Amino acid sequence: MTRKKDLLIAALGIGAGGIVLAQATPSFESLDKNGDGQISIQEATVNDDLFVAFKKLDTNQDGMLSKEEFAAYSKK
Repeated sequence: MTRKKDLLIAALGIGAGGIVLAQATPSFESLDKNGDGQISIQEATVNDDLFVAFKKLDTNQDGMLSKEEFAAYSKK
């Protein structure tokens, strides 16, 4: 019985710290709300990790993420 319980807990992502939620990487298209082919800092705010990494990912420092720049984030 303990083995089944351990497997269930692992499958649900429940541990000593509580529930662990996996955050999937959003697609470029889902973040590009206005469909201009770029992700602005405002569009990036919906994802905390992307927002924090935005300046580092914006390699040409134009204030927008291109598909190529976003690809570096989505590979993490």
